[in-house]
Parts: sequence; structure tokens; C-alpha cells
Amino acid sequence: MSVTLPPNLQRPVPPRVEVTPSNPKPQAAAQQAELPQAKVVTSVETAPTAAQTERASDAFAAQEALQMLSGWASRFASGAGSPPESDALRVGQACAPQEAAPEIGDWEDDASVVRQTKEKNCGAAVAVMLGNEKGTGKTQGASDTEKMDALDSRFTDGDGTTPIELSNMLANQGVKVTESSSKLDKGVLDNALSRDGKAAVLVDSAKVDPKAKGDEKGQAHWVTVEGKDDQGRYKVKDPSTGKSVKMDADKLSDAVDTSLREHKTGGMVIVEGANGASEADIVGESNAKVATLANEEGGGSRAMANFGRESS
Repeated sequence: MSVTLPPNLQRPVPPRVEVTPSNPKPQAAAQQAELPQAKVVTSVETAPTAAQTERASDAFAAQEALQMLSGWASRFASGAGSPPESDALRVGQACAPQEAAPEIGDWEDDASVVRQTKEKNCGAAVAVMLGNEKGTGKTQGASDTEKMDALDSRFTDGDGTTPIELSNMLANQGVKVTESSSKLDKGVLDNALSRDGKAAVLVDSAKVDPKAKGDEKGQAHWVTVEGKDDQGRYKVKDPSTGKSVKMDADKLSDAVDTSLREHKTGGMVIVEGANGASEADIVGESNAKVATLANEEGGGSRAMANFGRESS
């Protein structure tokens, strides 16, 4: 559409007007917009006619549209820079929020954590860890992996570790059991830690893993408790993740109780160095400490077919 102005309203036009569009050039923009080349005007040697002005507008409009489309494409690429309202359209977020992981404190790398090498040898990993900390593990000429394999092969049938079997593994690593409890006994645990004792604790694995979903069901799983920070949180070493976490007493107690309720086995054993006693002597003393726990909770009886077993 064009409008012819009365002569008295027309303004004089300079003899030469140069039209220099920004990059990309109008020819390229027009080509992408599938405009005919006849409608592209890059420069005007004389005063532009109404038709030329309209054609130039078409090319620049195409260029502007392409720039706008390019901008939106980059904003949505890989979800980066999406406009705020797009979050409401993402499945699993605004429409279906996921369960949060349990809040159990700091989760950190720890070179002293012995990571298990098989699905169900966390008991052997815990025995090696405690042997390195309190027993003869550091003086043995084998690697942690070799020690785990030897313990698992000698003391279990490969389907997990009962408290009695863990007691036997610990004796082999120069560590003795001094106390046990089917619950997390905070007083006993704190007293042991204060004299540099350690603990092996049988928990529900999902309760000590910060990546587990809130409703995720874990398995009966051995971890160690080897210290306490200035905020009263226990340092829990997890052979499954290879990391240590800091947990307050309530959360650690819940992890033990959940294992008892869901897996029919759980509890804690306090351990200390055996001070050079023979493996046979350690076994007799340690197994006596664990026997009550095993019989009551079904986690360590030698009648393995009748009781629950640990896995990881």
C-alpha cells in the first residue's frame, strides 16, 4: 500500500542515499527467507522510489525475523537460558516434583575409606578399614582388595556378612569386639569414641547415601563410625560410595532401626585393637560379645539359612 502526499507536504530528498545493512547482508537474509532477488535492494544511486523502499523493507524485515529466531533458538539450546515460564512445562519438576534425598550432612571424599569391590562384600571392606585403623592391616603385605577377597572367601559364602562372620574377619585383622547392641546406643558409642575406639554399624543403605531418594528402600549394609565433629555429628565411612558422611545421632539411629524393621538385622559392635593377641584368642572373646546380638536379631547365627544376612 502506498500513499501519495500533496506537494506541499513532501520533503526534498538528497541526490544520493547509501543503504548499508548490518551483518548478515540483506541478500543472505532474503535468501533464507525465500524472497526473490528482485526484491532485494542494497544501495540506491538516486532518490528511492516508493516501490524500492517497500522492497528494502521486506529484506530487512526478513533479516530481523531471522535474527529473532536465532536468538530464541540459542536460548532454548540444551535448556540453557530458557525463559522463566518454561520451567513450569518440565515433566518431573513443577508438574511432578521428585522426592528429595535425605538431609544427612556433609558428604566428602575420604582416602581412608576402603571401597567394596563386589555387590555384597561391604562387611569385608569394613573389616579391612578397621584393621587398617586399629589392627594389623597396615603391616600386612597385601593390598586392600586382596585382603577383602581373602576375608570374603574364608569367612562367608559370598552372600553377605553376618555379625559373627564380621567378628571373625576383625579377629583376622587384629581387631577385637568389646561391646555390641541391637540399637544405636549413643552413650556406649560416645564413650568408645572418646577412648579412640571405633564401631561397625549395620544400617539400611539408603539412609546413609545422600543420593538416595526419600522413599527409596535400601539393603542391610555395614559401615563404620570412626569419630565425631564439634557439632556432635558422627563420621560415617561408607564402603559402598567410597565416601564419608556426617550424621547426627537421630539419623544414624533411624538408619539402624530401619535395617532392623525392613531387613530383620541391624545393630552396632564396638571394636578396639587387640594388642597383639592371637587370632584364636580374639575370636573366642569377640564372638561371645556378638552372640546375643546375632541370636536376638537374626543377623549372625551360624544357622544362616534361618536368618537374614547383610548385603550392600
